[in-house]
Amino acid sequence: MDKVSLVLFWISFAGLVGSSVLFGYELLQRRAGTVPAKMVTAVSLIVLTASIGLNSMANKGTPLTGGNELILAAWALLVLFFVIEYVLKFKKYGIALVPVAVILMAVAQLVGRAEGDIAPMPAALGAQMQGLGVGFHVLLIVFANMLFLVGAIASALYLYQDKQLKTHSTSLLSRRLPALANLERLASRSVAIALPVYLAGQVLGVIRAINVDAAGWWSDPRVMMSGAVLIVFVAFSVLTIRNKMSGRTTSWIAVVGGILVIVLMIIARTLPIGFHVFGNIF
Repeated sequence: MDKVSLVLFWISFAGLVGSSVLFGYELLQRRAGTVPAKMVTAVSLIVLTASIGLNSMANKGTPLTGGNELILAAWALLVLFFVIEYVLKFKKYGIALVPVAVILMAVAQLVGRAEGDIAPMPAALGAQMQGLGVGFHVLLIVFANMLFLVGAIASALYLYQDKQLKTHSTSLLSRRLPALANLERLASRSVAIALPVYLAGQVLGVIRAINVDAAGWWSDPRVMMSGAVLIVFVAFSVLTIRNKMSGRTTSWIAVVGGILVIVLMIIARTLPIGFHVFGNIF
């Protein structure tokens, strides 16, 4: 199954590279994402899902070591692409989201999908940390993080577009970007969806930490950083709803939150201290 999983992974990767090229061409031609690009992306997502499923079956779980976390993040980002396109009704975002998924998958292969590149958790704790609760905790956090990044990217594009308008400058990118109001709405809606998902993931993590009697879990750097991420995006949502600050100010808050998410994703795998380390899901 491992070999089949790897073959499917590369088929999906090739398909996503192709769809990224199609999205880029459509952007240059000033057309919204057409059926061919979206169809290739959808098929690639299905193939990637099969690859992840077979990998999980072969290894009796999906170890979140090596590049597996990045592959899961890429999968979540592709799902969110269709959510943004068909649920939130924002077009022209394939050119940003699909290539990012391709980059994550490429980096995952460079990092390696094998286990053992981080310090293993104690056997007793590792046995307790398995189960659906941990699986849902990881999935919810990954989805929320990807939505937070979508909001942060939209906010960064808002700041860029706003600067271009104020300086009366134009560029190929600024001419292709949506209006400021659309970018602001995408950021606020993405964060609004992400917050309850993120909070639910955190609650599951706290419940699990209490159940395994992990002393001082709240002082773990990863837990504290996740709290900071939550506070920043709650502040963004409150200020956006109350409309007390300018779009530039709230956009900068979202960008700071996105940077914190990226930092958290890095230290979650690399920091050698704290009880919160990765196990298996599913």
